[in-house]
Amino acid sequence: MSRYQELILGARLHPETEQESALSAIEADRSRIVQCSPVRRLQQKTQVFPLDVKASVRSRLTHSLEVKETGRQLALRVLPGLEQEVDKEAFISLVEMACLLHDVGNPPFGHFGEAVIIDWLRARLSGLFRQAVGRPSRQWPMLLADLQQFEGNAQSLRLLHSLQGLNLTLSQLAALQKYVRGAYQRKTAGLWQQKPGHFFSERSLVQQIRARFPSTAHGRYPLTYLMEAADDMAYGIADLEDAVDRGVLSLAELEQALSGEGNAYLRAQWRQAGVDEPGFFSRFRQAVNRDLLPLVSEQYLRHHQDILDGVHASPLLAVEQPPAQALQWLKEFAQRRVFQRREVEALELAGFAALKGVLEAFAPLLALPAQEFTSLERRQDANGLVLRRLYHRLPARHLAAYRRDSEHAGYFENDREREWYFRVRLLLDFVSGMTDTYVLEEYRLLCGFQG
Repeated sequence: MSRYQELILGARLHPETEQESALSAIEADRSRIVQCSPVRRLQQKTQVFPLDVKASVRSRLTHSLEVKETGRQLALRVLPGLEQEVDKEAFISLVEMACLLHDVGNPPFGHFGEAVIIDWLRARLSGLFRQAVGRPSRQWPMLLADLQQFEGNAQSLRLLHSLQGLNLTLSQLAALQKYVRGAYQRKTAGLWQQKPGHFFSERSLVQQIRARFPSTAHGRYPLTYLMEAADDMAYGIADLEDAVDRGVLSLAELEQALSGEGNAYLRAQWRQAGVDEPGFFSRFRQAVNRDLLPLVSEQYLRHHQDILDGVHASPLLAVEQPPAQALQWLKEFAQRRVFQRREVEALELAGFAALKGVLEAFAPLLALPAQEFTSLERRQDANGLVLRRLYHRLPARHLAAYRRDSEHAGYFENDREREWYFRVRLLLDFVSGMTDTYVLEEYRLLCGFQG
């Protein structure tokens, strides 16, 4: 039996009523994914420039569509090198949908937003816990560590499974996970420990994924490598194109830096693309990708056995080849010269104030004992009326998940800590799901500046 027949399966955590083949289940996943609201919300989360309304600047959705297409091209190049038994349509779809979903868990303002949320959680959770719950159990330090490590990749898994209830195939969920470590676990010397890949709330789901695909207990699901490479290829040049389009960076600045720091390959591609002619960035991107596509697919096939066994330790683009080195230089240049520009940082400061402001406004809901929180509907005093109105702003879908998990989720040693854990998750699910513009609108409302 082909190893891919063990990896590309129609199995779901909750089996469907009708029997599904692997391909039909993965095709059904495709329909569920494309139509789900987290994908739609990506259109109002910008890739580089928060709050930008210029149509030509990439949103997270247009970026994810570009990643999806790059992932498809990589899959098509890899497949001829694999055994004939591989279900090609299912293989391609798993890669494409992992690419489309790779950013759905990102909060407003992207990685900057993650840092703001983590900073607030570390500053405030311990004090709020003491007010709401009191003395901790021996399990609490682990749960607190989990809550204080917000990460977009882990939130993607939670969003799709625990909140949206899409019941995707275990193969599709496995392809999304870039990191092995749980947020409740300490880093070890093992592979893919840099960031948390799941939260304690999804521990049971991840155990089912690992039971089905044992290599994911210590390494990645194989197709995740292609998703990661597609993401790197898509944003490496696109972020610079958006910066030039937005007027934050000039082509002359980029050309000067590239001429002095870029490798010979990069300088040659730049010249051949014709910087003074219309459509330059499109030609430049196509030329670089034309060389990156075979490079990535060759790396996948060269390390194929280690990838299947879950022991390959490096991204596919982490090679000393001119096209990969050129892409890395472009990414590092964007980090230095675009993301640290005054204009970008000013937009992020607005996001900082809004995110912290919204979290702080809802913090009183976390300070309540469980019984008071669940009985807010009956409060008639002034403070209770304010808290009730905050409670009513929480989405019904998220409240339903809170009620379900705060009563029935496993692996918790203390009922009060379980309830409070999922109350914090409720707030994080609400805030991290906001778009860039919505979090500002919510902040203005809470500050009394609506209108």
